Amino acid sequence: MTKTIYLVRHGQTYFNYYHKVQGRCDSPLNERGIRQVEKTRDYFKENEVKFDKAFSSTQERASDTLEIITDHQMPYTRLKDLREKSYGIFEGRDEFLLPWNYGNTNVDPTMEPNEEVVARMKRGIREVLDNIEDGETALVVGHGDILARYVRSETDEKDFSGFGNASVVKLTFDGDKPHFEYYVWPAEDVQ
Repeated sequence: MTKTIYLVRHGQTYFNYYHKVQGRCDSPLNERGIRQVEKTRDYFKENEVKFDKAFSSTQERASDTLEIITDHQMPYTRLKDLREKSYGIFEGRDEFLLPWNYGNTNVDPTMEPNEEVVARMKRGIREVLDNIEDGETALVVGHGDILARYVRSETDEKDFSGFGNASVVKLTFDGDKPHFEYYVWPAEDVQ
């Protein structure tokens, strides 16, 4: 039997709009972000995707996204392992200050290592899988960096370019290994 997980990135936030590093610090959804999430919610309704269980990061932007997608009608579990990568001293600062924007591969020691980010996400997905039955479908709302690293690390989509705000990856599991079904961005044109 198969278990299905829909990974969804939160909608646009004020920090996204102003190109600030979010990571563990939080910024609420802005009006565009809310419209993006509503468009993704409508996509699920139009395609008759129904969720048996729902999970989100503990961060406000993810839980707000989940609540909009489920019309505030579904209980859900918040998991710390789904939180975004910690960017250390770069949190809340302008994105252009990140070292890799200048070809610098030295990562600041205050930043969470990528290997730990993927290991944490794998633990989170394991917890989700342990809490859904065969044939069930789960909604998992999280963050762009951690979700994309997980997809690239654990599926055959090694060149996956990443998640737009309020975009979706469908994964199926017939064991521990996820199978990448598709990526869709219903809110791509939302202004």
